[in-house]
Amino acid sequence: MHQTAPFCRDTLAGSRRLRPHDRNFLLPGRAFLVCFPLMRLLRCRWLLCSLLLATFAAAQGIPTPAQYFGFAMGADRKLARYDKIVAYFHDVARQSARVKVLDLGPTTEGNPYVVVIVSSAATMKNLDHYRDLERQLYFQGGEPSPAQRDEIFRDGKAVVVITNNIHSTEIGSSQMVVDAVYKLATDNSAATRTILDNDILLLIPSQNPDGQIMVTNWYDKYLGTPQEGGPLPFLYQKYVGHDDNRDMYLFSQRETQMLGKLLWHDWFPSVWLDEHQQGMTGPRMFTMPATDPINPNVDPLIYRLNTIYGQSQAAALEAEGKTGVIFNATYTNYWEGALAWAGWWHNEVGLLTEAASVRIATPTMQAMAKPGATPIAGPAPRRGGGFAAAFASPTAILPAPTDINSRTEYPRPWMGGKWTLKDIVDYEMTATFALLQTAAQRREELLHNIYDVNARTIALGREGKLGFGDRQPSYAAIIPLAGQQDGNEVRDLVAKLEEGGVEVRQATAAFSNDGHSYPAGTFVVPFAQVFGRYAKDMLEKQVYPLVRRAPNAPAEAPYDVSAWSLGMQFGVAVNFAHTPLPSDFTSASVAHPGFRLNAAHGSGGWRFAYTGVTGDEVINRLLREGLSVHLAAASGAAPAIASAAASAAQWRQATAGFTVDNATLPAPSSGWTIHQPRVGMYQSFTANMDEGWTRWVFDHYGLAYTTLHNADVAAGNLHARFDVIVLPDQTAQSILKGNNWPALPEPYRGGIGDAGWNALAAFVRDGGELVAMGNATNLLINKLPIGVQDIKHTLSREQFFGPGSIVHLQVDTTNPVGLGMASGTWAFYINTPFFELTNGFASQTTAVAARFPNAEVNASGWLRGESYLVGRAAVVTVNLHPGKIVLFGIRPQHRAQTRATMPMLFDALYWSAAQR
Repeated sequence: MHQTAPFCRDTLAGSRRLRPHDRNFLLPGRAFLVCFPLMRLLRCRWLLCSLLLATFAAAQGIPTPAQYFGFAMGADRKLARYDKIVAYFHDVARQSARVKVLDLGPTTEGNPYVVVIVSSAATMKNLDHYRDLERQLYFQGGEPSPAQRDEIFRDGKAVVVITNNIHSTEIGSSQMVVDAVYKLATDNSAATRTILDNDILLLIPSQNPDGQIMVTNWYDKYLGTPQEGGPLPFLYQKYVGHDDNRDMYLFSQRETQMLGKLLWHDWFPSVWLDEHQQGMTGPRMFTMPATDPINPNVDPLIYRLNTIYGQSQAAALEAEGKTGVIFNATYTNYWEGALAWAGWWHNEVGLLTEAASVRIATPTMQAMAKPGATPIAGPAPRRGGGFAAAFASPTAILPAPTDINSRTEYPRPWMGGKWTLKDIVDYEMTATFALLQTAAQRREELLHNIYDVNARTIALGREGKLGFGDRQPSYAAIIPLAGQQDGNEVRDLVAKLEEGGVEVRQATAAFSNDGHSYPAGTFVVPFAQVFGRYAKDMLEKQVYPLVRRAPNAPAEAPYDVSAWSLGMQFGVAVNFAHTPLPSDFTSASVAHPGFRLNAAHGSGGWRFAYTGVTGDEVINRLLREGLSVHLAAASGAAPAIASAAASAAQWRQATAGFTVDNATLPAPSSGWTIHQPRVGMYQSFTANMDEGWTRWVFDHYGLAYTTLHNADVAAGNLHARFDVIVLPDQTAQSILKGNNWPALPEPYRGGIGDAGWNALAAFVRDGGELVAMGNATNLLINKLPIGVQDIKHTLSREQFFGPGSIVHLQVDTTNPVGLGMASGTWAFYINTPFFELTNGFASQTTAVAARFPNAEVNASGWLRGESYLVGRAAVVTVNLHPGKIVLFGIRPQHRAQTRATMPMLFDALYWSAAQR
């Protein structure tokens, strides 16, 4: 028998006492309430009750996660796969007025990338209105009027985005969200109603759906074997693996592109939580705040709010008796690039949780620490560690925790014991709902806080005072097209800024600033905009603050890279307006007609200026057409020239997407004629992210290649199939021996071994070319008789350490690996070798293609022992006659960001198929 829901009775009879005859209209045994004219005072309550009744009735048909999946979320050795999770959310949305599922587009491998929107039924009916209020909070369309501002504070919602499972082996959050959505869709407690009435949740169930499916399939395949819960031997995202959380300003991957559009073009959420997992042996969960240093371009109130909301999560965990909760550890407040971190410069509260891991869904057992034991000296292992022990076997006992010192940021340390996927789900569920509850309770205060930060950002930008510690004011960034090495990288830099929500203007008339004259068409990024902090941080030089735990202690190294200055990485010179732009400055929004190509047509075909990596895209298309391409080095003021005897149809195909500008270019001179190189790309079974990024670069710029695994290399006869083989950044030991964990299936163990190395050596003797990047260069230096020495491996970490900085680079543009390059540019350095030439054989020709300058090597970021780089070689070519070697100490394609040096990688490949 249907009855009026108890919560509906409470709603009607609660805030104002009904008269006895009014209560008679609550009719037991009916699924509805009767309304008469005399009850118009209850009209608002009627509406609320009808909405609640609809939700109540729908909730009766929503299956629990256990009913739908056949097991509870977090059950040992059970995983819900992404596609079924999405199907469940669609089922819930069909039955609940509180839930909506939007498919934002296909992922890299064609799976749906969805956002689940959750709020009260009343809010969901007017979702566009509340989104408009949130957009106004972020000054979209201009500064809100006083009336609009008051409406935002009165009626606006706390818009919270939660991203999950970007790192696919950190799979717990993709399971937790199922329980979270079910609870929000069906629970009618006062706490949940508070969340629904005050929050709008934008939930990304997996930021890497492809990887979630991959990991689930891998785990299920080896369930019940000695390989249960073992590591994947390949990247869990097609191209970038763990580095998918390093793409939040380049937006190279589809998933980050869709997320960026949701965040900074559509919804503009005020709070962002990103849920992760860390190592197995340390604390059970990290919550905000992170540790020093802080970034000067972030509004200080954002750091304070991070603490308030992060500590609300920690307090909720402590209240439930959960141990091992830590803050102010491992992760720093300085670095751009990760997901929620990027929110700070967008004036968003940005939070991170890191739960301790298990073997995917298999529990771990950890030896117990001894209470009262002497705390370890020095910091705890980063991210908890324990993976090597866990990969020994599914039943391996992990070593006891070493950080058991109770203190403010870690009051109840984890002492060891059993840890399960259900523990992860429970911790994350508590942290998630604590955040939602706090945001709901502080809704109006949050809106005031964010409004103030946005208004202050614009005001300080107008005064040239964004950030703190700057020696002179900065009002805008000025990015001229004229005088740049490659105008296409200027255009792409502007496009990347716009993807991050930055407003870029283009001058409609010539203007002057700080003694410089700029023509019409110059790009200008005013800092008096709501995302001015982000724009400034993206474009200026990073100066990493030194952090010392004691006056005489060594400076602590950054958690990740210490520099990201995107103009430098793109090879684009950016000027800063240290005085206000002139009062008669006029500008327009930026039109994006696409890339341009300066070209000329003559009797010998087409020739064009080869000044950057977009030129490589055209060259690769011509080579795929079966054409030969002639490359001539830059000479004087003339750029490097690429030319080909292409037909009109072939030229149209090669330049599709480019606007071709007729230009006066010199006739082709002596140089190199190349045909399409046969490229082999070594892919180990160690899930090498540098290999993945290299594949992305090749695919993006249209270079054909073949992937080589260990057995392919060891099979030999390589020169019959390849002109050049690429060894991405990987240690020599890892290339030769790979991984040999018992938890890794037999076919994926080991490296190329002696047979593989002998095959590579024979390949060079037969005339093939080896291109080694980063630490892979040591394989060739140590095993081949060449006159090159790696200096870095002779230095201790205390003497030299470069966790990721941008450096100045000098290039020999007449070297076959330096074509299309600027003679002076920037490169990315990240703890990789740098070289000194030694005595080589007379039969070899060894040359330095690029070097670090004799002074002022570091351009942006943190670098210990900079003097060791001074004057050293960064890129070396060795012609063994007939074989060739190219040693890249720098990463020329680092995370696909280093457009300035990317042509050198393509040049190295062309050299393998070149004739002088």
